Parts: sequence; structure tokens; C-alpha cells
Amino acid sequence: MRTPRPSHTCRQQVRSFSCDRGSRAASGARLARLAGVAALTAGLAALAGCGRRDGPAAAPASRDLAGAARGWNVVLLTIDTLRADRLGAYGYARRATSPHLDAQLGAGVTFDSAFAQRAATWPSLASLLSGLYPSGHGVEENGYGFPDDLPTLPKLLRAAHYRTGAFLSNMCDANHQGWDAFACSGGKDGKTVQDALAWTAGTAPPSPTPFLLWVHLFGAHPPYYNGGDLAERLDPGYQGSLGPKKWRLDAVMTRHQRLDGADLRHLDAIYDAAVIGSDRLAGGLLAGLRVAGKLDHTLVVVAADHGEELYAHHGYLYHACSVYQTALHVPLGFAAPGLLPAGARVPQAVELIDVLPTVLALLAVPPPPRLDGRSLVPYLARPGAGGAGKPAFSEYGASRIHTVVQQGWKLVDNPDRLDPACIPGLPGQAPLRFPIGRTEIYDLARDPGETVNLAAGEAPRVAALARLIDQRFASLPRRAYPQQVPEKLRKELSNLGYVAP
Repeated sequence: MRTPRPSHTCRQQVRSFSCDRGSRAASGARLARLAGVAALTAGLAALAGCGRRDGPAAAPASRDLAGAARGWNVVLLTIDTLRADRLGAYGYARRATSPHLDAQLGAGVTFDSAFAQRAATWPSLASLLSGLYPSGHGVEENGYGFPDDLPTLPKLLRAAHYRTGAFLSNMCDANHQGWDAFACSGGKDGKTVQDALAWTAGTAPPSPTPFLLWVHLFGAHPPYYNGGDLAERLDPGYQGSLGPKKWRLDAVMTRHQRLDGADLRHLDAIYDAAVIGSDRLAGGLLAGLRVAGKLDHTLVVVAADHGEELYAHHGYLYHACSVYQTALHVPLGFAAPGLLPAGARVPQAVELIDVLPTVLALLAVPPPPRLDGRSLVPYLARPGAGGAGKPAFSEYGASRIHTVVQQGWKLVDNPDRLDPACIPGLPGQAPLRFPIGRTEIYDLARDPGETVNLAAGEAPRVAALARLIDQRFASLPRRAYPQQVPEKLRKELSNLGYVAP
């Protein structure tokens, strides 16, 4: 059974804010002005060493950051379907897709190898907010809600006397709890940013009560509408069938269309245009907060829930089916003025489940009894130090499919030889299946695109990585929490390109 929804409705929680589903253009002019202000901050990228890889600026080795941000505000900015390798801060040079995000990441510590625990929004963001793997928090599929008894970041910070506000463009009906104010725009990023800025304006600086603000933007998600018609300018003269329309993108998979070089270039342009649009909106949010004085004594965390395949494997465009780095490698950065070093990079693999324990450690807020993630404060204090780091894992719903990345090697373990039915089919047709090998292993240093499965010649390495998976998950309690997804929500998820469980 599905966990009951919170007693407060969206309208009750937000007072003057609502789950508006009006025109995306309603707040466009206002956001354009915000984006203009944000442009003034783009120079931070140069000052902060945005995208630099020529040596991190490490804090003094003796510095202890645990509790150093006690009483600070927290801004958590997450962006749906944002591939790390499409940001300038991660080396993307084909187009200037992300000046505002690059500047924000460059203002603090950027993690080069951060991994999502599932390439699906609801499980991934639940892991970020709880510090648990999906099997531990129970939100194993899109459409599942947070269990009522699950400790999460908003609950923990509200208990520590924080004001909490969440303004989302996706994951609306997930039984969110712990928020003093909550609004979900159903895909309208402009309204999401507008409502977030209006809420933070209600705390006159300096305020004795710190706040937690979570903003989740949607526009890099298919059908990539945040790009508008920009793709036509990025790739002029394209005469093929692709465009930022769901039915056009779905047809690539449902009709098994083969994309040629021109198609792939235009697909990249469509996605890059959406990233540019999302970056502009993120810049408007950050600029609005900065102008209002809300980023002083504020910890800013930037992350994505997952990436996007974009035809890299098995003719698949989207993300929820994927077990590959295109969908699991995500951007992650922490910035705190005067507290964390600017322009620093951390090369070790980390996981989104590490975000919650890191934030709690910086704020000196006691952690919940169980955490699967660990604090990244040692990396924040000494970026570049710390040796080889830990393995990073992902799960795949209630199945036994896992991935693990360690020291440049990636194992996909599918002991039951499942081919998940997760690609929408044609009307009247069953969903299509995404093929995942029984054992796939990749040398990411030589083959970052995961194109050559080396399992046949790497038996000892396969066995060693498989043992890591067993050791990690064998003793972790699993929250048996299957849920019925209401038909209305199932249809909404389908309209977004998901196949509901």
C-alpha cells in the first residue's frame, strides 16, 4: 500500500504559493531579468578557477571543518537529467552550456567522480535526502512516496530549528515531509524559481533562524523543452526527424530508428540547448539569492539526480533504464564563502548518499541512527588528499542488478539475467526491454564510453568487484516497501517518458 500523503496539502503548506500548472511563460520576463543579474556573476568562474584541473587549492591540512557551518543556511540546488560531462566545469568545450553553474561549482569544491544510486529521479533524490540506498529508504521506483518514519534532511534540520522550504518542478507527489513550505510546479521551472525567491524573501537578513531551501529544476529532462528553439540555432540546417517533442524522441526507441551522424549532432544540440536553458534559470535563482543577501553564511550544494543516455547504449535516449556512466555520473559541488576552498577538485569516487552526512557534519546536526553514506568533510578540508577512495554503487529497483566503480573499473552485475521492461512501447504494444548483460566490466580510463565489455578476459577483477557488491549489501537491511502507484500518477509519469512500475 502507498504511504498516506502528508496532512498538509501543497496549498496549505505554502499559503500564497500553489501547485500551479499554468503557462511556463508566465514568469519568463522576470526570470530573464534575474538571468541578466546572474550574468554579472559569471566572472566568478575565472576568479574561482572554474573547470580548472591544474591542482586544487587545498585548505590547511590541520583544519577541522566539522561543525564549522553551525547555524548557516543551506541551499540545495538539484537539476534533473544533467550529465556531468556536458558542463564546462567538467571539461565540456563544444559549447558554453553552463556559465552560471560553472561559476557556482568553481566557487567551492567540485567532485569529479560523483555517482547516483539509481538513474531515476525519485529513488536518486530520496537517496540524496536520506543518505540511504534505495533499498534502505524504500523509494525504489518513480511514483513511490517517502515512508512516514524515514529520517530525511528537512526533518532533521527542522528539528534543529531550521525553516525548511522545497520548490520543485518534478517528483511532486512523493509524500514529502518535513517542509514548512512546499510547492511543485509540474515542470515549470520559471515558476519554481520565482516561488523559491519569494519564500526566501520572507526571511529578513540577518535572520536568527537559518533556512534550508531545496530547488529542483526539470528542464534538462526529455523532451528538453528548456531549450526552446535554441537547438535550431546551435545546429542550423538540420532536416531530420528529431526535435524537442516527446513523440519524436520516443519514436527513436519504439520504432528502432537508426540515427546517423547528422541526427546525433542534432540530438546533442537539443540536449545542450536544454542544459543552457536550465543553467540560465539556475543562474537566475543564485543571482536572486545573492542580491537579496541570502548566500552569506550559506552552504550551497549543487547536484543532479542522474544523467542521460542520448543514444550511447542500445539505441536508448533517456535514463531510467540505464546502468552506464552517461546516466549515473553526476555533477556535485559544495560551496561556502570563506569556509571551503574555491576552485578545488576531488578526484575520488563519491556517492549522492554522502550529501546528507556531509551537510549534517558541517552544520553540527546529529545524524540519524542509520546512514549508508559517509561524510565528505575530510575531502572538503583537504581536496586531492585521501588516497584511492571508496567504491561507488548503484541499485536497480527491487532487482539484484548492481553496479560498482572502483579505481577506474566498472562492473555491471546482473545475476538473474534480467532485461527490464522499461522503454515505452507503441500504443497497444508491451514496453520494450533494455538489455543488460549478466556480467559487464569496463576500464573507464581507456573506455569512458563503456563500449567494450572485458568480462571474458578479466575474471579475477570481475570476482573482486562482485565481492565488493556482496560485502556492501549483504548486511544492509532492506526496507520492504512496495507501493501501488495511483492511476493518475502513473499517467503523469508516462507522459514524462517513464514507464511506471
